[in-house]
Amino acid sequence: MRKSLLSLVVLAISFISFNALNAEGQMFVGYCDGQIATSSNGTVTGQTGSNATIGELIRIPGSMIAPFKGLQLTGVRAGLPEASSYPETLTGWIAFSKDGDRITTGTLSAPSNGWNFIPLASAYTITGEEEELWIGFEFVQSKKLNVISFVGETNPDACWIRKNDNYTDFSSRNLGSLSVEGAIEGDNLPQHNLSIVSASTLYTMTQVGNPIKMKLRIVNSALVSAERPVLDFSINGNVVYSYTYPGTLNYRDKADLQVEVPTETLTEEGDVKVDIHLKWADGTEDEFEADNNFSVTTTLSEKVFLRVMVTEEATGAWCGYCVRGLVGMAYMRENYPETFIGIGVHNGDEYVVSSYDYWMGHDTGITGYPSAVVNRTRIIDPNSADMESYLKNMYPFCETSLNLAARLVDESTVKFEVALESLVNNDNAQFDMAFVLLEDKLPINQSNYYSGGGLGPMGGFENLPSHCDIEIDDVARAIYPSVKGSSDFVPSKLVRGEVYNIEYEAQLPAVANGDNVWAAVLLLNHASGEIVQAAKVASIQGLTGIQQVRSEAATGIEQTFDLQGRPVSEGNTGLIIRNGRISFQR
Repeated sequence: MRKSLLSLVVLAISFISFNALNAEGQMFVGYCDGQIATSSNGTVTGQTGSNATIGELIRIPGSMIAPFKGLQLTGVRAGLPEASSYPETLTGWIAFSKDGDRITTGTLSAPSNGWNFIPLASAYTITGEEEELWIGFEFVQSKKLNVISFVGETNPDACWIRKNDNYTDFSSRNLGSLSVEGAIEGDNLPQHNLSIVSASTLYTMTQVGNPIKMKLRIVNSALVSAERPVLDFSINGNVVYSYTYPGTLNYRDKADLQVEVPTETLTEEGDVKVDIHLKWADGTEDEFEADNNFSVTTTLSEKVFLRVMVTEEATGAWCGYCVRGLVGMAYMRENYPETFIGIGVHNGDEYVVSSYDYWMGHDTGITGYPSAVVNRTRIIDPNSADMESYLKNMYPFCETSLNLAARLVDESTVKFEVALESLVNNDNAQFDMAFVLLEDKLPINQSNYYSGGGLGPMGGFENLPSHCDIEIDDVARAIYPSVKGSSDFVPSKLVRGEVYNIEYEAQLPAVANGDNVWAAVLLLNHASGEIVQAAKVASIQGLTGIQQVRSEAATGIEQTFDLQGRPVSEGNTGLIIRNGRISFQR
């Protein structure tokens, strides 16, 4: 298993919203930010039939209930979206655990659209020592009722749904947080309580001399407005940076911030702990200091290796929509030459590499042409916008670097030479490695569905005929020793800072012009198959001029597609594409 970069240490605090009614001396605690969905999330609501028990439940950790020590939980607030019908009765309750005995319950008859307050039979006095509290409500339905509300951001403590016997966590569906809140009352509700909800570094590794880039969320959890609150960032006990929020946080307001913490005083590699403190600008004492502090840890390193994005594109001359991929790949190659490698895997034309084509069509999960497999983890459309978005949102660093060279040993043999370096010690490195030979400026007669401009502009293809003679780049001509690589190249133990030299020789495939041939190396996670790092070299030393063409043996496998480039079965009727030719199949 791949050993990850030194992980970010985060003291996790769940985000809780505090919402007030107009009634004086009352607050509500929950995760929905006081909101209710306009309509139900029907994917998780109820069952057809009679007497099905449905429930909604949230968990409040002790760290977030502690500021209300001495106050009372007096009821449960249930948010119901608009619906054609509602349950006859809601039962609210609180407990110390999800499946434990209920501390107290209460009922409300004839609930309706909006917020419904369920008074508890007996109020619960908060001790400040609770490890957690669970707050929820249930109802028995006589028919299917779509009245569950998920809104806003998903919190893993705010997505528990009951269908009959058990509560199930729905947070993995990313629907939002349930509209469930606990009512808190008393004479001494918090007046001054700023909180750091979350904090983390954008990257687990920072290059020595560069600032530590962080993102934070802060919230005003009490009634008095906070003008220009201040965040102090300390390293080794010394405040190195102070950030002043340029506005006012009123009751319930939250702010998402990005801050760069300078590191001029740090010259050595290693883990660095950053302590964060949130305070009132006017020196007001916060009533609950525990949630004013946060700590994160990042790693400083002299070297930082940028991760390369590899896009393997399913394409072919017969595919009229595939010009979209040609335009997208050219855009990425021009604008991101250091962090992008595009590989055109052809189907049904003269540039097919049988094993690569078979893998693309059968092992990746693509459903049509063109498609792009990014780092062998995700399928996207190969247009420039989608590929650029993926690269910008991809984690930018990698624990390994690859430097590739390639040269011609004799007229039929190419030799690849790789220098691999790791930023971490790894006693159980499990990597595969594959080598790809590619060629640019290859002539092809390309089908072009963008001809005439009916589908909009497409990099000039709208001005070309429906079948156009063009030159294409990034064409895969061979992949060694197999599409999935081999585990024979990378040692199982990697030492930080040591460089490992890897060599591999392979037969040179058919190429049109050696001046346009280049190579790439792919480092793959052995367990998952993900491409974790890659490198390329612009030319093959000693390979120049026209090379003798050697045809690759055919596989005997025929592939059939519809006019949208989707694989179809042999029994499919109508217009189809088989081995690059359009025909009518009865």
